[in-house]
Amino acid sequence: MKEMNGIHNPLSLDIIDAKGYLTGQETWDDDHVASIADSMRRHGWQGPPLVVLPEWAISYSGTHRLLAAAATGLESVPAVRLEDLFEACGLDLEAIVAAEDLMVTMHRPEILAHLPEGIRAAYTLDDIV
Repeated sequence: MKEMNGIHNPLSLDIIDAKGYLTGQETWDDDHVASIADSMRRHGWQGPPLVVLPEWAISYSGTHRLLAAAATGLESVPAVRLEDLFEACGLDLEAIVAAEDLMVTMHRPEILAHLPEGIRAAYTLDDIV
């Protein structure tokens, strides 16, 4: 399903709930979080789901959206698994990580560079590469 309840999911990946996940970033813009939270209060979640690592309960993308969702008390936070995103693109995340001696939590730009540019943009990962 590409668009449902404001969630833009062009690859129709399974949506999971990332409520309570941590952000993978150490810094963010509080004013930007407040602006997104205001929009979420009026319109709910809009745009792509977060991309997450469920094994660590960490969001790979969407730091501001994740924090805004927590601030608004959204009932759920839509997310897709990073591994599912790679699989949908015909890529084996585990094999890439092993072949290039990468850590999925530490080498985000190097890992995300393997995804097609249009997919990175669609899931708001393009600013990480």
